[in-house]
Amino acid sequence: MSAPDSSCCFTSPFFSQSSMTLLFKNYWKYLKEENANPKRVHNAWGQGVALDYQSGYLADIIGVDADYYGVAKLGASDYFNSRGVLYSHGAANQKSSAHGYTKFGQRNIKLKLHPADATVNARWGWQKIKKTGVITSSTRLSPTTYLGWTGAMQYNALTLRGAYVERSMARNSPDTMRFQTNAGNYINHIATGDVQWKNETLNILYGYGESHQYLRRQLVLAQWTPSERLSFGSQIYRTHALDAYSSMPASKRDFDNNAWHVAADATWKGERWSSKWGVAYTEARKKDEVGFFPRHMSKQSFGNFISMAYAGDDYMRDGELVLSNLSDYALTPDLSVGLTGNIAQFSYRKNHVRTGEISAFTRWMPVRDLTLWAIAGPGWSYKAQGKTPVLHNGRYDRTHTLSSEIIVEYKFKIF
Repeated sequence: MSAPDSSCCFTSPFFSQSSMTLLFKNYWKYLKEENANPKRVHNAWGQGVALDYQSGYLADIIGVDADYYGVAKLGASDYFNSRGVLYSHGAANQKSSAHGYTKFGQRNIKLKLHPADATVNARWGWQKIKKTGVITSSTRLSPTTYLGWTGAMQYNALTLRGAYVERSMARNSPDTMRFQTNAGNYINHIATGDVQWKNETLNILYGYGESHQYLRRQLVLAQWTPSERLSFGSQIYRTHALDAYSSMPASKRDFDNNAWHVAADATWKGERWSSKWGVAYTEARKKDEVGFFPRHMSKQSFGNFISMAYAGDDYMRDGELVLSNLSDYALTPDLSVGLTGNIAQFSYRKNHVRTGEISAFTRWMPVRDLTLWAIAGPGWSYKAQGKTPVLHNGRYDRTHTLSSEIIVEYKFKIF
């Protein structure tokens, strides 16, 4: 009688179709600004490593994913925590509180089914969420991850997605956190979903979501691509205040009752260059102050927000109109350079308040899976209390900013 083949279990798709990827990422992020004080420097520098394991599916139904993240501190200034790179543990805003961290940011069970001609996917556990409904993940040296359920069903051009999450781990922290209001009160959960219809030329998505008893949001995103070179996009966001939001002190509210943000963009792609232009307008009224459209549904979560106004400093104040551009040119197949910028204006007590910024960037991929990215440039804003200009003799005071960012990323597949 022969012994059983000990390697037979590894022929299962659960193992044979699994993969593991190792990523090294060096991240430096810097900002010098004088909006609230004479000058503040926000500087953080870290080295990250990520190990990503994705299994195949057992019986073509069930699998598991797990990601490990480690970050080492290389440098920091006071106010480093605003950069979202290093872990803040200790006295607020002091560079001595900057630390590295380790965590299993993702660990989840995944399911897939194929009823009729549809495809159904679901996950439970800690996971990244990519632009689902009104929430998403954001990444620095590790991504924001959420604890809960996500699911999607696709049938031809139609896709339905949903998510229900109760906890998160920030992109620069190993701590498990509950969602919070601006006043620090706990939010039980965030529930959201969307429906999308997409073909070769048209992509339309409607999303709905609520941070429990705090904020309710609806969004409509559309993109039309009449040719390979030309595309047009539009975004509409409406956020409504619920009881837990309305009961906060005025100093904690971004707006009073409702906030809108509408945007449109157009992109042209040439042989070696591309240019994207966008325009956006915000309405977020707040009594006696300048209101603001909040991108996120709570503290400890990130909002699904793709307007070009998101690309720079704050351009979502009440009554603010912003024009944005992102243009790049490929010097070689491996090296691109470009410019990006925003210019905006809103009115406050007979002042036409103007803000803006412009940055130069470059992206170089000398070999496969190695990417070097750098961006830097100046900006201008105003002395403010929150989002409201501080006036002297009836006029606002202009301020200046300088920001920069360098990322070096190397990824390779282990199996």
